[in-house]
Amino acid sequence: MEIKKATPGTRERGRAIRCFILGQVDSNPDTIAQLTAAHFGISRQAVNKHLHRLVREGLLTAEGTTRNRRYALAVLDEESIRIPLTSTTAEDLIWREKIAPLLSDLPQRAKEIWQYGFTEMLNNAIDHSSGTIVYVSVERTALSVKMNLRDNGEGIFRKIQRELNLLDERHSVLELAKGKLTTDPDHHTGEGIFFTS
Repeated sequence: MEIKKATPGTRERGRAIRCFILGQVDSNPDTIAQLTAAHFGISRQAVNKHLHRLVREGLLTAEGTTRNRRYALAVLDEESIRIPLTSTTAEDLIWREKIAPLLSDLPQRAKEIWQYGFTEMLNNAIDHSSGTIVYVSVERTALSVKMNLRDNGEGIFRKIQRELNLLDERHSVLELAKGKLTTDPDHHTGEGIFFTS
């Protein structure tokens, strides 16, 4: 039996197929094989080899039987951090010591964007939430990083409603969307949340 070696062109095409799968699987978890086959003009069997490889490499998860198979991006790393909110909590220090190490392999520009967004949101919780704790969760897949900051304070929409004497919390969303909104103009411009969003 003759074993065929992959040529550089074949390897590049294989990488392109796997990148396509990773990029499309969230939107098409149960039709990714058909979609990929149609996009590249290849057989379902050829696509299945790529899907099996991505599952084997831990980049995808698969559920269900052959006919009802669903794929999803695998969570590669997940961290949860509890941060007490005190008068000495410093968002830049929390970033350097706890969050930046989790994102150290990202491109520099991506790290800068994450640093800006994280420090703005944590600073907002420190200054405005009236909470005592912030919970931070970071989840990574082959394609994305998701970060969630949740504090036990009042909540931005309720606070804006109260501070601006609005009739409904939903009006807070509209005010916030305009940009440069702050309930503490002596200390903040209100641009942090606007630019982060």
